[in-house]
Amino acid sequence: MNIQNNSCSHLLAHFAEDRDIGKRANQEDYALCTPIGAESSPSDEVICALADGMGGLAAGEIASRVAVSAFSRVLKTAAVAPGEEPLAMVRAAQEADAAMHRRILSETGDVSSMGCTLCAAWVKQGKLYFLNIGDSLIYLLRDKCLYQLNHRHNHREDMRLRAEREGLNWAEVSQMESIVKFGSRVTSYLSGHGIDQAQCPAEPLMLEQGDTILLASDGILTLTENEIAQALLPVHGRNVAGDVEALLELVLSKDAPRQDNVSAVIIRMA
Repeated sequence: MNIQNNSCSHLLAHFAEDRDIGKRANQEDYALCTPIGAESSPSDEVICALADGMGGLAAGEIASRVAVSAFSRVLKTAAVAPGEEPLAMVRAAQEADAAMHRRILSETGDVSSMGCTLCAAWVKQGKLYFLNIGDSLIYLLRDKCLYQLNHRHNHREDMRLRAEREGLNWAEVSQMESIVKFGSRVTSYLSGHGIDQAQCPAEPLMLEQGDTILLASDGILTLTENEIAQALLPVHGRNVAGDVEALLELVLSKDAPRQDNVSAVIIRMA
């Protein structure tokens, strides 16, 4: 991935989020956009976070709301010195994990194994800081080209990165039984018991006019990357809330037999 870093600090972020239950019984995704110094979109600073409740674990809908709410609250109220934004995001994620632990202790039902992913974007003065824990997705659309910014924390991606580091042939490694059978197994998530992996680059991405950022749960992968890129292109007369709605409608139009919950946050710089 080769993205030119050209700062443009006067940009405003237009943002919106929405979600759909898909063909699941429960909605376990949750997303929130918190503008700083403004009441709504657009704003020159916004914190957006999205969580996807873990399949196979209890109370995913509780986990995702607890994580996103705590992360956003902590980051919004923190006193963050310039250059310390990535550290602040990691600390906020740790506090979100701690909040989940407290919720587990306070619940009366069987929620001892609740968990969720967490991905977040912090747009500030024309810069993008992002954090990822789990297998959700963070994309940048620039000049009609789609870039995946984050590494997904699942067994397949972990093994691919290991093969790359060790100079192994990924075409051969990818055929290992553990990857074929368990490649989608999430290897890092919030559970209330500490975080195994967190991706949060130390340097921000400088944003440009027209840049579009997408945070999405893995339910978006019903679409190909080309379909996602086409869906993110601006349409005259449609605002960013309409962009989110159109993206979700495109996912649902595929009528996938086991369509997962799908949620999306779109941030467009203008």
